[in-house]
Amino acid sequence: MKNQKLSQIIISILPKSLLSRIFGYSAIIPLPLFFMNIIIKWYSKRYGVSLDEAVVPEGGFRNFNTFFTRKLKEGVLTIDNDEKSVVATTDSRIDEFGDITDDILIQAKGLDYSVRDLVPSVMAESFINGRFITLYLSPGDYHRIHSPVSGRITGFYNIPGKLYSVQESVVKSLKGLFVVNERLVTYIDTGKGLTAVCKVGAFNVGKISIPYDTAVTNKFLRRKNEVIYPEGERPEIKKGEEVGVFNLGSTVIILFQKGMVDFKSIKRGDRIRVGQVIGYLKK
Repeated sequence: MKNQKLSQIIISILPKSLLSRIFGYSAIIPLPLFFMNIIIKWYSKRYGVSLDEAVVPEGGFRNFNTFFTRKLKEGVLTIDNDEKSVVATTDSRIDEFGDITDDILIQAKGLDYSVRDLVPSVMAESFINGRFITLYLSPGDYHRIHSPVSGRITGFYNIPGKLYSVQESVVKSLKGLFVVNERLVTYIDTGKGLTAVCKVGAFNVGKISIPYDTAVTNKFLRRKNEVIYPEGERPEIKKGEEVGVFNLGSTVIILFQKGMVDFKSIKRGDRIRVGQVIGYLKK
């Protein structure tokens, strides 16, 4: 207990955003190929990365971030094609899932937080009494984020914040962790309800980027920035298509509107892959 409290004190006083930016910048510095191969081999063995699945750029990975944000070979990912299915957005571990009671979500046993704090916008009202699932990405996981549903991207919200670690020990001890960390939320209208894919930053996350806009998190000059696209200008997205990239790190929280989805055959602690069914849209 004393060690845990000491760790929390140390984490709280560290300049987390600055250190994360420094780490992020260092990760994009080109290195000699033989040196990168040594780093990648060690990292892959340490964290269980399957290099056979990765698309290796011509000439090899020249910096760590290119390796970390690697794409996967065609055919590695299988996206469930049932039009009613909702799929996993990431290769990750299911940490929590269930009902949003009024506006309360569970962070961990004995700890909860508000959806209005997670998404400090009028858009949060869409998820009152809805459902949620929290997915944790380990260092060895594939770190591209895919859409759980098909629909249209109605907008996004870039929310500056802290960059605490999202390791299990911190999640279980630091109340409100997900609502103080930096995050980037993507809103998707399925035609059967609204979904929000909340990408939560963490310590050593250089940035979170999205393919449909130039917004990135963890900038030196940061401010809240919510963009709602006009009708007729909302990008179409298909289930399984990319909706973001973690440049090092972290956690995804998916929100579903009330009465929209039923979770199926999943439990806390399950390891899941992108495209695997986690539930079904209700009629």
